Amino acid sequence: MKNFWDELFLLMLMNIVTVLLVVPVVTFPPALAGLWSAANLVAKGRSIHWSDYFEGFRRYFWKAWGLALLNLLVVGTLFSNIRFYMPGNAPFEIDPTLSLWIRALFLGAGLLWLVIQLFPMGLLLEQQDQRLRVALRNAAVLSITNPGFTVVLVLLLLVVAALSTAFPVLWILLTLALFAVVCNAAVLHLLQPYREQAHAQAGGNGTSSDQDELD
Repeated sequence: MKNFWDELFLLMLMNIVTVLLVVPVVTFPPALAGLWSAANLVAKGRSIHWSDYFEGFRRYFWKAWGLALLNLLVVGTLFSNIRFYMPGNAPFEIDPTLSLWIRALFLGAGLLWLVIQLFPMGLLLEQQDQRLRVALRNAAVLSITNPGFTVVLVLLLLVVAALSTAFPVLWILLTLALFAVVCNAAVLHLLQPYREQAHAQAGGNGTSSDQDELD
């Protein structure tokens, strides 16, 4: 929060620009990537400039769209399955209790998928391996191996989202930038043990190591 406060004015301007770039649609995912790129530096305690935002926008344009399309595909598929198993929608007879459990399974999968999405963009900014598959795998590992941290993070972000929905001007001025800084800080925090382990192994072997896939 101190780092966020130090760069508050520029983060507010970047938040406003990101919201404006929702309108053309095609620019929204890369605009989020630009915001996440600048927020990554803020989370590290560094000052930011507009060049950081637009460099992230340019560099991660296609990866941001790849991640956005994947999210649309997954969420759309899960929603279609939930709707398919609603009473009266399925073209065949199905036990109501079984139908309820199937819908709960798909809903749980959807919630887990959305939770995992807190981390992929921040991981892309930290990985040498720029494949989305690796970022998503690592995001799943971080979420599953740190359930308490992840649940608290989700609850805090939900509180911020609820307050911002009650006062919509916050979405325009602050909320996206705050989410970006917090998610980047979370990624850096969760990666620290893996980096310390890799550094210790590299020291023992007398070689350098930068592990992109988490074990």
